[in-house]
Formats: sequence, structure tokens, C-alpha cells
Amino acid sequence: MSETAASLEFGVLGALVMRAGGGVLAAGPPKQRALTSLLLMRPSGVVPFHEMIEELWGPAPPRSAAANLRTYAGRLRAALPPRERDRLVARPLGYRLRVEDGELDLDVFEAEAAAGRASLEDGRAEEALRRLETGLALWRGEMLEDVPHGPVIAARKVAVDALRLSAEEDRCEALLALDQPARALDPLRALVTAHPLRERAWGLLMRTLYALHDVCGALDAYAEARGALAEDLGIEPHEELRRLHQAILRRELAPLRTVVSAPGPACPPRQLPPSTAVVGREEELSDLTRRLGAPGDVVIVHGPAGSGKSCVAVSAAHAVADRYPDGQLYVDLRAAGPGADALCQALRGLGAEVTGPDVAHLTYRSVLADRRMLVMLDNAADTAQVRPFLVASPGSTVLVTSCPMLSVLDGAAHLRVGPLGHAASLRLLSLHVGPARLRREPDAADDLVRLCGRLPLALRIAAARLRAHADRPVRELADRLGDERQRLDELEADDLALRASLRSPYDCLAGSGRCVDRLAAEVFRRLGPAPAGMISVQDAVRAVRGRAGEVVRALDRLVEMELAGFRPPDRYVFADLARLLARDVAAHLAERGLNGGSRARPVA
Repeated sequence: MSETAASLEFGVLGALVMRAGGGVLAAGPPKQRALTSLLLMRPSGVVPFHEMIEELWGPAPPRSAAANLRTYAGRLRAALPPRERDRLVARPLGYRLRVEDGELDLDVFEAEAAAGRASLEDGRAEEALRRLETGLALWRGEMLEDVPHGPVIAARKVAVDALRLSAEEDRCEALLALDQPARALDPLRALVTAHPLRERAWGLLMRTLYALHDVCGALDAYAEARGALAEDLGIEPHEELRRLHQAILRRELAPLRTVVSAPGPACPPRQLPPSTAVVGREEELSDLTRRLGAPGDVVIVHGPAGSGKSCVAVSAAHAVADRYPDGQLYVDLRAAGPGADALCQALRGLGAEVTGPDVAHLTYRSVLADRRMLVMLDNAADTAQVRPFLVASPGSTVLVTSCPMLSVLDGAAHLRVGPLGHAASLRLLSLHVGPARLRREPDAADDLVRLCGRLPLALRIAAARLRAHADRPVRELADRLGDERQRLDELEADDLALRASLRSPYDCLAGSGRCVDRLAAEVFRRLGPAPAGMISVQDAVRAVRGRAGEVVRALDRLVEMELAGFRPPDRYVFADLARLLARDVAAHLAERGLNGGSRARPVA
């Protein structure tokens, strides 16, 4: 697994295997193997107890889960050679398995695949082939094929499987660059059979057949690729594959790198914000990464303000960045202003000349026509902000985050991100504050999670407050948040403010030109502060003196903007933080001598 023999070897690229001194160590029963695998997914890092329990038993573990976990950990430690048993260490909130460099086959594969890709891009095909074949030789089957997959292992497997496919394609490209098409033929046929939607693999197969003087076979491969894309996705092949097809028809095939790599700027934009820790979103992150892996889609991540939509989207975008060789474009629509201004900002980020907002749409369409790019639009308020960006080529993907679902965008894939679960919220706090501090005050930590509404933004702010005052008890902050009059004021730290995030969807409604939106804002101001947090349609009709149909539509707009929830048959509920925001807005208007309008107007 490395040039210098490691004292231990761990293998996950197939069935789980552990070796020491040339001998195989007992991996134990399925749940013990799952525990070992989970520890190896985070080599030398602490895996919290609650994460291990959820991975092994799901969201409803038996009462004996904690005791069973200790048993499995003890068996794992006993399976290690005596001199290595200190590798597995119990920490206050979890276990840590120390893994040295070169001992885990997954780490070696990822390093070799990255080095091979870099060598290939630098034109060093021989070195690329050597590194890629070294990494791919480590695979013995499907990753952890004998281990039950919980959410963490399943999400990791998605990312690793995608890297394996890319490495296999890189290897075939290196073979073509070295004029060895015969060696690439069978692997590429297997690739397109197992993964018929991978256009790069189809393109490499067409080139391979052409290099072997099988022009008819190359043209047949294009027809198969086109049929697979049409049947499964309802789309035509990307421009890159169509150009390759035309070049084969004319017997004018371009040099390898010109065709295999999509054209783009000398320095493709890499504008994604830095990725931050994503906790408790393994299922959503896995789903989003899978959706972004196939270029050409529109994917919308929506949910309440402060729920961490952007963090999930950015993490997934980084995971698939290599699928978009022409770069990643990022636009914060909340900060960019009206649609034309945002489009002009995007064009400047692409290095395009912007002659004016009136032609920005056409310029954007022309610039992206032949590129494979990931365009991330953060903090969209409505569909009108997004539509100008939906003219990208079939090889590009548009990723959107918003509070509303934007359900009128035909063909878009939607992923909702809600508040975290209680256990995941504690994990997030623990990540930023440290488990020992929370363990000393478990009741205060539970209260803090509840008062933050299990919203990642609020939890991050609370964690920042705790870090800034390391000598103060957690209970002190929990008590301060318990005072509803100051909770939103307390949930501010440096440039993070929960109030500003929560208020954004309300401001969209209040500043809208649609009567239904303004009525929704009025209903929110008048009824949102109610202590019970729940109202009926009749309550709303009486409060704003509107017609029942108009008021229902306004209430539904609050639900769409994630400012309220619906409880059948006719109840609408406001979460505590939304209720406090409504009180805050109403008080601000009262101070200015405004009441926001006392009678509902006809809904447009």
C-alpha cells in the first residue's frame, strides 16, 4: 500500500480488511465492521458516540446501543496487535482510531488519483498512467461491500465512487495520449455499459475506436450515447460530444486534449466560497452531490432562513467541481441587486466584456454556449432573479439556494433543507465549542439547541459567543436567550446576525409589487407575534378584515417563504424565532408611527 511497509494496513476498497505483519485480523460481525469502517472514514479524527449509534442502528436505536457500542469497540481493540491497541482511544464524546500515512488504501488511492490527474493535465502521460494504475489497482470490489451502510458511509461512498470513475477515464485518456488505444478499448466499453450517461467515457470510446480505424464503430458509439441520454434524461449530447462526432464524420479528428477537455478560458473561474463543516446533513449532501454530478440540470436547495442551505450547496459544489472543467461561477443574488445587475456581475466574473444590461442576457448565453460550468446562485428571492441564468449550455448546471421552493421552474430538481435534529444540533455545537464543555452542562446545551430553533446559523452564532467567553457557563447564554425580548439581539456575532437572515424573506414580501405578498406581510406582522404561535384562517380573516380566499392565499405565501408552517385542516403555525421576528417588525413599525395598512386589498 506504500513503498515503506506500514505496521498496520486497512482496506476499504472492497470488503473491509485489516492486516498486521502479513496476517489478516478478524473484522468481526456486521455492526463491528460498520463501526471500524466509520472510524476509518475519519482517520485519526474523533467520531462522536451519537454519530456511531445513528450509523449502526438508525434514528431509533435500541436501549442497549451504547453498551453494544462499547462491546464492539472493545472487540476491535482486542483484534489489533497488542503493541497497536493504543490506536483506538476513547474520548469524552466519541472514539478515535489513529491511522498513519500509507496505511489506509482509500487515502493512497485518492492521492494517486489526484497526482495522475495533475500529471495528465501537465502533458506527462507516462507518469499519469503509472500513478493512476497504481491507485486503481487497490480496488478489490465495491467499496465496503460487506459492511452495512449508514448515512455517513453511504455519502462517502458516493463521492469515492465518482472519483474512481474519473480515475478510470483519466487512465484511458493517458493510454490514448501514449498511442495505446487497444488497451483502452475494453475498459471503456465496460464503463459506458455500467454508466451510460457519462459523456466523457463515450467520447473516449469514440476516439479509441477511431484510433483503431473503426470509424463505423465510433459513429455507432455516438448513436448509442445519444440514445441513452435521450431515453434517461430527455436531452441531446453536450456540444463537446457533438463536435467530436462531426470531426469523425469529416475524418478531421482534433488532437486529444482539444476534444476531451471542453474549451474555456485560460484560467477558469473558481469562485465558490470556502467550504465549511456540514453536520447532520449526510443524506442531503449525498443526494445533492449525486444530482450535481450529471451536468445540464437546474437544482434548487430551499428551506427556512438560517437552515444552512448555502453550506450544503457549497460543500456539494466543491465535491463535483472536477466535473465542470470550465470553472465554477458564484453569484450572491441578495447582494448583487436586480437581475440585470447580477447578470452583469456574472459576466465580469467570466472575463466577458459587458456593454450594457440590455444585452447582458445575450452575452451570457453566448459565453456559456460551449462550456461546462457550474453556476451557483445563492440567496434567490424569487424566480425572476433566476430565469436570466437558465440559458446555459446543456453541459452546465445551475445550482440555486432560496427560501421559497421556486416551484414554477419547470424541470428543476428540488431539495429541502430544514432545521437540524436535536442530536445533530448538539454535534454542531460540539464541533465549534468542544465536547467537554457541553458535557459539563448537558441540560444547558439542550436548552441552547431548543432556543436556537435547531437552525445551524443560530447554533454557529451561539457557539461563537461561547468561544468568545470561554470562562462563562453555557447556562448563562441559555438563560439570556430564554428572554424573548432580547433573543434576536443575543444571536449576533461579528458579521453573523440571525435577525438579518430571518428578515430577508419578510422584506421580499413587504417590498413586493403583488398585493398577495403585501397582505402576507401584514398577516405576519399582526398575527405572527401571537404567544401561542398558531392561528386559524378565521383568526387571520378577522385580524386583517379581508376575504377568506385572499387571506388563505396570503397565509400560503408565508408557508412558501418558510415564515410559517401549515397544520391540517386550517391551522398555520409560527416557529418561535419567526414569532419573535414578527414582534420585532411590528414594534419597529409602531415606533415609526406606521401600522402597515389596516384593510386588505384585492389580491393581484
